[in-house]
Amino acid sequence: MTVTIEIPANARLLEYFGSRARNYNYANVTEPHGTHPDIVMRIWDELGKVLPEDCHAVVYGSPVLLRPSTGVIFAFAGGTHTYAFRLPPDVRAEAIKAGATRVYHYRAYPALNVEASTFDLAEIGDEWVFGGWLKGEEDLIRSAYDFATDL
Repeated sequence: MTVTIEIPANARLLEYFGSRARNYNYANVTEPHGTHPDIVMRIWDELGKVLPEDCHAVVYGSPVLLRPSTGVIFAFAGGTHTYAFRLPPDVRAEAIKAGATRVYHYRAYPALNVEASTFDLAEIGDEWVFGGWLKGEEDLIRSAYDFATDL
């Protein structure tokens, strides 16, 4: 399956993934790379199993869920702690009330020469929220899948 930047819903996320891929040489990686296995398992196996079809893919080394019929990415995982959903406005507002966030603060790991950083999902679009093993994420992933018809 080809994931393209021409799909407006994917454009900013793919730009973000592309910049990370260049920094970490992930451009041609076809298996999840740089993402903790627990996070991959969360979006692909635990949440992905509630969907009506197999939606898992790898984009620039990042595990994602995308709707095969549209190519729209509706969930992604990254790093050791984060995964996010692309949600319609009403569902997103409810998710935030339930504890989902739009900004994640990564800790520094001086022994690994890794500085603290922040990832604000506004960088990739207003539709995105971070998950976090919140109650009801199965409903969120279904809403994200349904919303992935928006091109």
